[in-house]
Amino acid sequence: MTGLRSFPVSRYILFYELVTDGIALVPVLHNARDIPSQFESE
Repeated sequence: MTGLRSFPVSRYILFYELVTDGIALVPVLHNARDIPSQFESE
């Protein structure tokens, strides 16, 4: 995903993209998950 950003909050990582009106949250994931696998295309 192009333009994807992240921000850690406690045990979670918030992923978001900048949009015209602000931000759009994509997924919110627990930091113990396999993060790269969550963004792989099938």
